[in-house]
Amino acid sequence: MKVGLWAFAFWLFLFSRALAVEVPVNITADKVFGNVSKRVEARGHVVITYDKVEISGDSAVYDREKGLLIVRGNVVVKEFPASFRCQSIVYDLKTKRAVLEGVSGKISETDYIKADRIERLSEKEWIAYDGEYTPCKHTCPDWSVGAKRFRILLGESFEGRWVAFRVKEIPIFVSPVLSGPIVKKRTTGFLFPRFGYMSEDGFIYRQPFYIVLGRSADLTLTYEKRFRDGDGKSAELRYVLSEKSKGRLYYYRIDRENRRDWKFTYSHSFYPSELLYGRLNAELVNSREYYKSTTTFDVEEKTRVYTKSDVTLSKLWEHAILNVNAVYLDYLDGSSSTVYQRVPNVNFYLMDIPLPKTPFTFSFDTELTYFYREAGGSSYRLNLEPILKYSRFFGVFKNTMKVSYLISKYQLGGDRSIFKFESKTVTNKYFHLGDTVSVSLNPELSFRFVESENQEVNPFYDGSDRVGKKKEIYSGVTGYFYEDGKEFLRLSISGQYDLYDSEDPWKLWRLDLDLYPLGNLELKETFYYSPEENGLKKSNTYVSVSWGSLSLWANYYSSDLTERVRYVRWGTELKIGVFSLSYRQRYDLELSQDRERSYSLAVNRGCWSGRLTYRWVKNYDNTVDYQVSLLVNLVKLGSYGYKFVGRK
Repeated sequence: MKVGLWAFAFWLFLFSRALAVEVPVNITADKVFGNVSKRVEARGHVVITYDKVEISGDSAVYDREKGLLIVRGNVVVKEFPASFRCQSIVYDLKTKRAVLEGVSGKISETDYIKADRIERLSEKEWIAYDGEYTPCKHTCPDWSVGAKRFRILLGESFEGRWVAFRVKEIPIFVSPVLSGPIVKKRTTGFLFPRFGYMSEDGFIYRQPFYIVLGRSADLTLTYEKRFRDGDGKSAELRYVLSEKSKGRLYYYRIDRENRRDWKFTYSHSFYPSELLYGRLNAELVNSREYYKSTTTFDVEEKTRVYTKSDVTLSKLWEHAILNVNAVYLDYLDGSSSTVYQRVPNVNFYLMDIPLPKTPFTFSFDTELTYFYREAGGSSYRLNLEPILKYSRFFGVFKNTMKVSYLISKYQLGGDRSIFKFESKTVTNKYFHLGDTVSVSLNPELSFRFVESENQEVNPFYDGSDRVGKKKEIYSGVTGYFYEDGKEFLRLSISGQYDLYDSEDPWKLWRLDLDLYPLGNLELKETFYYSPEENGLKKSNTYVSVSWGSLSLWANYYSSDLTERVRYVRWGTELKIGVFSLSYRQRYDLELSQDRERSYSLAVNRGCWSGRLTYRWVKNYDNTVDYQVSLLVNLVKLGSYGYKFVGRK
């Protein structure tokens, strides 16, 4: 029976090709009857293929004149990457639109859905009614969202109204609107709310509202409720002036019972070409107390000493570069009025201009800086430094000599002029050790001279106002070791010999070692050795090893360069399926006590990931600050956090 039906399908295919007006429809079933040029019905084990679509079911009707295909009963639809089951489907072969009833399955590699009814508007856009959406591929999804109506863009986003958020099919809360991070058409409305908890502020609820401002700008307004003390409000404006010019403005304020804290930031960048770039950043806070009010998880932000605002403009030519930069640092301890601010700094550098009929190149470095101070003493500094450079090869050696003369003009205080000279010789030697190991050696020998100049009468704005005399020899070599073309060792040794110091001319020697002989073993080492003191001034050792799902690492650090610091850190991580356990510890060798510990449990289920962390830090007064944090990231919905902090 089916052999004859396969012949019928083949005949239908030839008939369609002969008319050359439509893509062929192939139908196989237990029974097929009707007029092939008008209407065909099929019953029993129906399988239909059309273009890249395969549909199977209990019965089907193909109306060739209207271009409609209707399949009912135990329907399975496959159109890569979509694959789902439904009770029935009505498919318009001309527009490729479809209506499906009683649907469940996946409509892309990252989108899974159940719905009473689905309308397919295009290959990308689907609308689901009385549906449940999830990016989780598990039979019982870890989380999902249900709504009366969903709009879904395959692999990109979803959008719905009066959405119920569910965990393991159990409704947790309802939101008036929900949307993923990218939508085909931006629309004004409520975004998904955010939740958090802090020990000092209690439960925190944030509700953002998104406003479309034309084709290239949008505004997000957020209300934040802290149930113990304070309400927050924020506004974020984003705009795009052109493909190479865009900006962002952000304002956040929190009102507490006894105070108000706020922060304002603005950024704009433009890069009309690879040779021109500009950037503006502004950051203001009312006081240091703002960082105690914020819910940020960033420890660096909570310990900020100042805010920074700056403007930068860079222009590049073939042999020149212009940089204009203005920086204002607002110190949160109130000392900004006593600090010199660079407003602005202008640097023009003429680079390596060949001098005609000579082997020399000429450069000229010009820098003008105006130092502003509210407390007084504002003035400018002008640096002029012409540079003459000469390079020559002596066989495999390359020698470069550079002569420069630094001239500084101060508005307040004396001037200075300093002569500089440098001669550097480098080479490269490549050879083999055996059949598989090769080595590349890169030695360097340099002589550096800086003229002695009394600069005590000059102002001190920054470190460049004091240029020390120098007459030294620098030597170093860096070796790269390869096995079968893959690098497994880098070794670098360098040192300085001070010709001005007749008693202890040898200064710090430095050794850097990076060794990774095996894929699961790594060793990094940095030494600073002082011949004058006959001892190590700094040591930084790092070792890591891994076996399958277990990894271990350790770090020893010791330094006497500025102040004595010695500690050891170590940690481990164990991965078990979707779970990851990690532990970190820092031990202060100077104080002989633990300073920091961290325990963490992470999970990655694909459609969501999370991390639970307990961390404590011992302060120098022997008090302990501890923190418990939970961070959950839902695919397409963003991150949500809980933090509990305290001191004991």
